Amino acid sequence: MLKVKIFLGLTLLAILAVSCSQNAECIKYSGPTQGTMFNITYCSDINYNKEIDSLLINFSRSLSNYDSTSLISRINHNETDSLDALAEEFFKVSKEVWENTGGIFDVSVAPIVNAWGFGWVRHEKHIPDSTEINNLLQHVGLDKIDISNGKITKHDNDVQIITNAIAQGLSVDYVSDFFKSKGVNNFLVEIGGEIYCSGKNAKGKNWKIGVDKPIEGSGYEYRENQIVIQLSDMAVNTSGNYRKFLEEGEKKYGHSINPTTGYPAENEMISATVVYPDCIRADAYATAFMVMGAEKAMKIVESIDGMEAYFIVHDGEETKTIESKGFGKFYE
Repeated sequence: MLKVKIFLGLTLLAILAVSCSQNAECIKYSGPTQGTMFNITYCSDINYNKEIDSLLINFSRSLSNYDSTSLISRINHNETDSLDALAEEFFKVSKEVWENTGGIFDVSVAPIVNAWGFGWVRHEKHIPDSTEINNLLQHVGLDKIDISNGKITKHDNDVQIITNAIAQGLSVDYVSDFFKSKGVNNFLVEIGGEIYCSGKNAKGKNWKIGVDKPIEGSGYEYRENQIVIQLSDMAVNTSGNYRKFLEEGEKKYGHSINPTTGYPAENEMISATVVYPDCIRADAYATAFMVMGAEKAMKIVESIDGMEAYFIVHDGEETKTIESKGFGKFYE
């Protein structure tokens, strides 16, 4: 019997301190977006909540798979080849991470993600068979598209793009860049668990962020911190498979799909936390690391200037942690 356990809108990172500089009013603003929630705290004499709403609406109109009229939906349906600035940034970074991970991060994996029931297409959940997977794999691969002069060229009209492995990170950067343009220096933007911290909190300290302990099925009402880190002018993202998976008998299928095989990744990774100067790459690499496993992932971390990571992995019946050489500087 197939059981579906999908815990949506649950962040893997907890904001432990959401306070700002005492030199300006501290404004906290929360609401729904992109099928999840945003929580934003910023220090300003000016209330920018209406502008935040406009930014998030504009972002969804560009890159939301769940909006049938969005730009990315029209690209998927071959109704347009034109890109806006957000879509250009999305594809630029997606292809960069795709190349750096040897194809493990691939936003063209949409048909397979949807087949497994982890995408935006709603249907009765099932375990795809090998014939279905092999047929869909023919249409996966970022080498099947080109981006040039603000346009996308598909070399296979059946290629479809899924944005959720990177879009929320980009939306965090989008809002953060807005604050910076307005001279707002102390703020924290969190969208669906993706976080960027700027400046200091009210005590003049770095922002405190709790990384969740991987407890299966845990939500806001039941969660524990694995570790607490302090950040300033950095982004952090955690990806994990313990809140979103399919279950058939004793077998569990996580939502981290390997685009080279078409099947959920099977390795020792439980969760991957990535700290980096921008959120779009922290988001993308955390997703890729869940698929490729700890050893290969850590080699990439150590090769990228400014990136640090913290992995929770299976070790037989126990769990253990692996962290990059510089991650310790973020501890309390």
